[in-house]
Amino acid sequence: MLKLTRVAAILLIGLAVILAIVAFGISRRAAPVAPGIPATASAPAQPATWPVVEAAVALPAGRPIAAGDLRVTGHPEQSTGGYTSINALVGAVPTQDIAVGARISASQIAQGFSLRLNPGERALAVPVDELAAAGNRIQPGDFVDVFLNLRASGGLRNDGDAQTRLLLSRLRVLSYGAHDLQTVTDAAADVGQPSPDSRAQDITGSGDAGSSSRSDATTAPARSAVLAVPVAEANRLLLGAQQGKLFLALRNPADIGLPDHALFPTPGGVLSPRRELSTEERLALQRPENDAYAGLDSDALSGRGRSSMATLPAPTSTPRRASPRTDRGIEIIRGDISSHSRSR
Repeated sequence: MLKLTRVAAILLIGLAVILAIVAFGISRRAAPVAPGIPATASAPAQPATWPVVEAAVALPAGRPIAAGDLRVTGHPEQSTGGYTSINALVGAVPTQDIAVGARISASQIAQGFSLRLNPGERALAVPVDELAAAGNRIQPGDFVDVFLNLRASGGLRNDGDAQTRLLLSRLRVLSYGAHDLQTVTDAAADVGQPSPDSRAQDITGSGDAGSSSRSDATTAPARSAVLAVPVAEANRLLLGAQQGKLFLALRNPADIGLPDHALFPTPGGVLSPRRELSTEERLALQRPENDAYAGLDSDALSGRGRSSMATLPAPTSTPRRASPRTDRGIEIIRGDISSHSRSR
């Protein structure tokens, strides 16, 4: 009986030691309590307020947002689709009017393809094929020159002479076929910098067979290219695509050479300016939007059009005073001596 009691006591002591070790380990893993807070108090699971960007002033649609137009306030609930940083909205353009104090959401900010255009540019699509687009080596983000080929018959040239010339220079490619600038940028960020050989494979869709996520549309031959065109040059591109054939010549992005238009006469527009314009209004005629509005005809595109200077009123000059004449006689001038000889 005494032995059983000793064994039971030893087992109880061992169990107590094990429980003490377990309790000590649990206490070490517990989160530390901040100073000044009672041990019975628990820290909040989430912050009491969430930062949300609001409009500090009225934001009209179409005007870029400045940093001073915004403010950050706290809200008890997290905003879905909203912004938490002012820097993320600086330069963004609202698609609708936003009132003072309204929380700004992503649905109110302009998105999509138009954001890739610089001010004063327009996105225009031109037809392309393998021959007209440098063998399909063009990629979104490249710069190209547009050459125009006018046929000798069936086009603008009816005098038997074909014509080819540089139409527009250093235009930025926004989209080529099914690939646009955003898609190529995202792909480069995912797989790293592509090799020179892979650039053509990405465009034609004949690259690595491991990219099984590509659709049939991306592997189809390109039929159009979207170019960023200055608004004043849009008429040339549209009329050239209709009356002739356009060829895109790929150029190095570091090559900034451009033709000097001041060396050549400016073709007249379809619309002639009013004759009673003031000096300020004549200067306004040179703005790209007004130049595009004046238009371009087929004669001007082919180089047969009149100069735009002919559309402006000729400057007035003081009429010459007629020299005195006698009714009958001829004036004879010898050096500084003038005399009249009357006819018989």
